[in-house]
Amino acid sequence: MLGGKVFIWLTMRRTLIFFLILLSTKAIGSHIVGGEFELLHIDGYQYKLNLILYFDLNFGNPGARDPSATVRIFRKSDNAPLRDVTIPYISASQVSYFQPECSNGEIRTEKLIYTTNIELPPEVYNDPEGYYIAWERCCRNYSITNIYSDPPGEGTSAGQAFYLEFPPVVIKGQQFINSSPQLFPPLNDYACPNRPYWVDFAGIDADGDSLVYSLVTPRNTFTIEAIPENGPQPGPYPPVAYRPGFAPGNIMAGAPDLAISTTGFLTVTPTLSGLFVFAVKCEEYRDGIKIGEVVRDFQMLVLGSCPVADKPLIEGKTLGSPDVLYQDYMNV
Repeated sequence: MLGGKVFIWLTMRRTLIFFLILLSTKAIGSHIVGGEFELLHIDGYQYKLNLILYFDLNFGNPGARDPSATVRIFRKSDNAPLRDVTIPYISASQVSYFQPECSNGEIRTEKLIYTTNIELPPEVYNDPEGYYIAWERCCRNYSITNIYSDPPGEGTSAGQAFYLEFPPVVIKGQQFINSSPQLFPPLNDYACPNRPYWVDFAGIDADGDSLVYSLVTPRNTFTIEAIPENGPQPGPYPPVAYRPGFAPGNIMAGAPDLAISTTGFLTVTPTLSGLFVFAVKCEEYRDGIKIGEVVRDFQMLVLGSCPVADKPLIEGKTLGSPDVLYQDYMNV
């Protein structure tokens, strides 16, 4: 242990090693580039249904903010539609940067909240296989690197199907209370080529259920209509189409490629610049039995060139220096 007052000077330039879910500075097209559902128990058979969308402030069309979203609830066992729910737009807030000092305005993301209260009567929602909520919205950005996402009528377009599974509200004659997992707000940052990126992506569950994470192929829509005239269709939903060189096991051509642990730790070392789409599925288990899942789409921007980060420079004075005073502490 040092017996003197040590002075250490650290100089480090900003390191930009984070990611986003939204558009790059060259991305054009749609406005919504990620999001998910939440179904949260209130009391009795009353629930709060939230649709959370992420909107690009730099390149999204302000007129494309939907004043409401009409979603549909289906029964899993036979895909039968049970009811439509119109969820009004409530509020918006800007997503904060994980490291604000690293931002030069390349990414500006807004979180849009749609919410309403619904009742799930036990005489209707008692099927043992459970239910799912879906909403279809087209189209994705038109400059995505790893999937086909062309403007409507000009090639292969790609929409987004938002999806959440939930259990019956009654099991074996007893009320079964459950709230869906809640994923934390996405990081509003970006990644750099050949630099490791990592983040703890685990969400929370109000009921203490076990959450298991995995990467899945993002869901497409059945039509290139912005909002399908006949409303959301029953699943299963078609997957997006990967461009040559990319696949479910090679999402970003990273070294190593994008991966997520079952506990939600996301890692990748990008090798290519561009805008990459992927999706994370969060499955919910209680007493070893799966009771629900939620899927969130993401987009990760990898810049073509990032500032070089200098290694820390550490300097100190020797204990014999006359201006080093020992007072049972040291400064770092």
